[in-house]
Amino acid sequence: MNLPRLPVLRLDHLLGASLALLAALALWPWFAPDAGSAPRPENPAAPPPGLSALPPATAFSAIVDRPLFSPTRRPVPGAGSGGPAAGLEARYHLLGLVVSETVHRAWLADGERHFELGEGDKLDGWTVTRIEQDRMVLASPAGEAVLSLRPPLEDGTGKEPPKKTAQ
Repeated sequence: MNLPRLPVLRLDHLLGASLALLAALALWPWFAPDAGSAPRPENPAAPPPGLSALPPATAFSAIVDRPLFSPTRRPVPGAGSGGPAAGLEARYHLLGLVVSETVHRAWLADGERHFELGEGDKLDGWTVTRIEQDRMVLASPAGEAVLSLRPPLEDGTGKEPPKKTAQ
């Protein structure tokens, strides 16, 4: 009597069956019923607590005292808390203006150095946009700055006398 012969188990059959089993195991969590899980509460959980308050600005004074992008790690002279225009106003002194129908010029001082600018000229990354009767307006990506004429000081030195403190 002849018995039916069983097919020979080949390697590709074994690999195919292993792949099907791995695929079924990988997809099982998405298709399996949610049996045995804890019941969901009807009320949702309390919202997470809000952000805590920031510390006072004085806690960040080291950032101002030692700026990260300054090679010397020292503050830029004249750059106070008044914004980018404060450094311009502290450094340059507007000496005089000439405004007519055809000419708009300004004379400035930077310490002992004196120079002249016209509309459209550049000054430390700022562009002179307008020269008016009593002021010069400069613009940059950081904003707008105004250098105004200041009245001459009594002693003629151009420097303010030291302020007296009440005792």
